[in-house]
Amino acid sequence: PLLQWQEKECEPFGLPWFSELLLKDEECERLSKVRDQLGQELEELTASLFQEAHKMVREANVKQANAEKQLKEALGKIDVLQAEVQALKTLVLSSPTSPVGELPSSVGGGKTPFRKGHSRNKSTSSAILGTQPDPSATQPIVRECKEVDSQLFSEFKAWKEEPTLDRSCCFLDRVYREDIYPCLTFSKSELGSAILEAVEQNTLSVEPVGFQPLPVVKASAVECGGPKKCALSGQTKTCKHRIKFGDSSNYYYVSPYCRYRITAVCNFFTYIRYIHQGLVKQQDAEQMFWEVMQLRREMSFAKLGYYKDQL
Repeated sequence: PLLQWQEKECEPFGLPWFSELLLKDEECERLSKVRDQLGQELEELTASLFQEAHKMVREANVKQANAEKQLKEALGKIDVLQAEVQALKTLVLSSPTSPVGELPSSVGGGKTPFRKGHSRNKSTSSAILGTQPDPSATQPIVRECKEVDSQLFSEFKAWKEEPTLDRSCCFLDRVYREDIYPCLTFSKSELGSAILEAVEQNTLSVEPVGFQPLPVVKASAVECGGPKKCALSGQTKTCKHRIKFGDSSNYYYVSPYCRYRITAVCNFFTYIRYIHQGLVKQQDAEQMFWEVMQLRREMSFAKLGYYKDQL
């Protein structure tokens, strides 16, 4: 055959050229398989790395979302905690051991403080000079007085014997009618009712606007207001705070006046909750009654338009 002849012809030159080609072809085929196997392994490794990277990114996003949610909830409780601290300060300052209670007696005691140096009789000097006496010298000293209303005090003592947060009792029914309802009556009546319900359930959060980015809310702009529009009054006001209900993602911007009306009601509920939970133990019934009257006075001032703005 021709192949055997060609092999015999190539024998003087070493390895037959046909066998060498076969070996090279086998080597190429083997290297091709190795290349395909390495390419497949590389592709699988790349896909695995991408999946792992996506998984890590997804877990990081979940952790970040949870951290942001916890941060918002913590910041949302700051204002409520500040109100509770203020109520506790009021309890401490109004206790019998506080030196603040001694101040009014020194003012209204009628004693004239001793002054060093020469003082001239104003009436004598006025007669000599032919002038009218100083009006400030004849003006009476006005001091703030208070007297316990027997009906209000009896209603409070009856409530204190069996404290409850049910608004149908005589004491709370009067406070609701005279202070709470007028204080939380706004142009947006539905939102005002929701605020009262959240205050009763202690689920209302109030937080400053400046420390939070603008949220993405589902409610309309008219409902939620904005940094320049109050959601409760509907008026164009600079809103420094915003409120939300529980774990809801909807925020409502409120003006300083509306915020003060809300916090005045929150302070009242904070104090009566302390009484209901038995946390107020160092005061007698009359002291506790005057603390309640002070909180009612703040609500009365707030509903009449007086408020304190935080700078």
